[in-house]
Amino acid sequence: MEYDAGNKVINLEKGHVLYRQGDECNTMFVLISGAVALYLNYGTKDQFALIVLNEKGSSLGEMGLLEGEPRNSTAVAVEDSVLIEIEEEHFQEFLEKHPNFGTKMLKDLAGRFKVVTEELLNAQDVVRDLVKEIEDDKSKGKKSIRDRLKGIADVLLDVPKDVPPDLYVTCYTRTHGNLH
Repeated sequence: MEYDAGNKVINLEKGHVLYRQGDECNTMFVLISGAVALYLNYGTKDQFALIVLNEKGSSLGEMGLLEGEPRNSTAVAVEDSVLIEIEEEHFQEFLEKHPNFGTKMLKDLAGRFKVVTEELLNAQDVVRDLVKEIEDDKSKGKKSIRDRLKGIADVLLDVPKDVPPDLYVTCYTRTHGNLH
């Protein structure tokens, strides 16, 4: 099945991957129905859900298409979904036939940029709080984070194989003081 200038309609079942982070990119997609989630490091212990797209007309994969870079996330259907796949060579024609889509795509990108900016501001607050905590600890004569981590690493890296780790930590803290 095709849509407009050779663009395909894709039926994606719940749980199926549309594209993977790192894949080459020469297409983008428009959500017609259903819901698709974008993940960083999908399927790993570091998996991070970025966003769930469930609004008709939402775009995904456009950044890679516009920038000519590999996919920066993995897209997975969280509901049975229908999407239009727009190939690079048909992108301009699609925009001309559907001018409202260009506006929708810009709004989607602006919304995602806003979310990223808010996350960066939150991360900045966390770093600021940690720096303040480190300075407060120094003024109170507490061990630095580096010293605390060194103590933890000493325990974790120097545990004799025949001694249970919890017993070793207990003995270590009695001999060397608390780990923090």
